[in-house]
Amino acid sequence: MDKTFGVLAYPHSDNLGDFIQSLAAAQWLKDEKVQPLDRDQLHDYTGPQIRLVMNGWFMESPKNWPPSDKILPLFISFHLNPTARREMLTAEGVAYLKKHQPIGCRDFYTQNLLQGYGIETYFSACLTLSLNRRDYVEKNQKRNGIYVISPMERLNPENDPVPKGFLNKGIQALKKPFKRKRYSKAISRLQNFLVPQSEEIHYNSQLRDPIVFSEEARIDAAKQQLKAIATARLVITSRIHTALPAVAFGTPVIFLSDGLEHPNQKSRLEGMESFFPIVNSRDLDQWESTFPKPNQAHHPFIEKFKKEILRFLNE
Repeated sequence: MDKTFGVLAYPHSDNLGDFIQSLAAAQWLKDEKVQPLDRDQLHDYTGPQIRLVMNGWFMESPKNWPPSDKILPLFISFHLNPTARREMLTAEGVAYLKKHQPIGCRDFYTQNLLQGYGIETYFSACLTLSLNRRDYVEKNQKRNGIYVISPMERLNPENDPVPKGFLNKGIQALKKPFKRKRYSKAISRLQNFLVPQSEEIHYNSQLRDPIVFSEEARIDAAKQQLKAIATARLVITSRIHTALPAVAFGTPVIFLSDGLEHPNQKSRLEGMESFFPIVNSRDLDQWESTFPKPNQAHHPFIEKFKKEILRFLNE
């Protein structure tokens, strides 16, 4: 009987980083039958047994954990966010992870968290580190331009979600002037860094409104973003799944940490400093005369990905 393989789908996501993670998984399954499965509805799957590459951020609907027993998962590049910790790590949820251990964790936070529950883990880093630049550039294409992609979006108070409750709304309103001033200063520091650069500057956002853009359009936008990253001379971002593909493509990258102090965000960065510089906008001046050099720290992880995914394909 033919095996069917799955990759995670994000029909309601506004974040191109989600689609980039699915593209990274799908590249390993080019010769296989591949079916997209909604990350937040895995518990509802009732089709024939399917092998699912379980990489990414979990999850928007933690009450829907664990997945259907029709799904045979490969846990690699797995991030369990603090927002979902309580609902996902119930006795049933922990038992599910133990059943499918070892769990390849994308970051040290997830690894340490799961180990605290007696779950066998290892640090896998992110599958997007295995993206191949040749898939996103023309032959002998030269690099040019600085791409500034979603810098410090979470610092911008205009992007804050509307809180529930009168008291929380009042607290947010009181904080807003302070946050607006902080954001303005950070953007000013970024602009001061960019002004003397001789490269053409391109600005882009990693967000696409799912009401405006179809899922197909968002997947295409993710591919276009990867092409831009692959051809850039430098990428500046506050988005992990812009920075990690840059590492994979040998593109110099500076990751701006302004606005990422909350544990829900900091947890995702634990271990990422091995792959790219993480700096506050106050420290951008250290890169004024020379861009960061791409490092090779991700290469051993690609070999591990190859080993684990080939095993998963053939078992």
